[in-house]
Amino acid sequence: MKSQTVRRVAALVFAAAALCGIGCSDNSTQPKVTPKPRYPEATTKEIVISNFLKSYEDRNIAQFEKLLHTDYIWYNQEGVTPAFYTRSEDIEMTGNMFLAALHRYPNSALWLDKLELKLNDRPWIQIYEFDGASCEDCGETTREYYIELYMPDAAMTLLHDDLVKFVVVPVEEEGPKVYRIVRCDDMRRLL
Repeated sequence: MKSQTVRRVAALVFAAAALCGIGCSDNSTQPKVTPKPRYPEATTKEIVISNFLKSYEDRNIAQFEKLLHTDYIWYNQEGVTPAFYTRSEDIEMTGNMFLAALHRYPNSALWLDKLELKLNDRPWIQIYEFDGASCEDCGETTREYYIELYMPDAAMTLLHDDLVKFVVVPVEEEGPKVYRIVRCDDMRRLL
């Protein structure tokens, strides 16, 4: 009886070792799957928009900044002062908004419990000239946007929905061609 028990235990140990050997083996012959990066390189105009939305979702100012061309300008709606924001001004304002949404802005009265940006899908229109110069492989898209901010200390919700026109151009960088936002125009929706 004792030898039968020893054989059973030995058989179980051998079976477990064999299964582990099959299941736990180094699958070096299996292709390695590389996960997609959260922010893929902006090799298409649509990736620019996708990364733009993700930067808002993640409150990631470094990724937001990376999407903006060195000559970037944000134009406000007609009648709004100031008429435009430079790249550095827009980055600073957006960064402060992200900090407020993360509850890390120095003035806690300005913290946001909600910051949500949505853009609808719209086609790209090829443009051949931008700012008085020919522009190869440049594009623009005008999209409806919806932004909602909730500031609990003020018990205030700000909702805004209008149109924004993105102008995206290729930039010279090492590696594959990438695109950056060179201009945004905030426009009133025509009624």
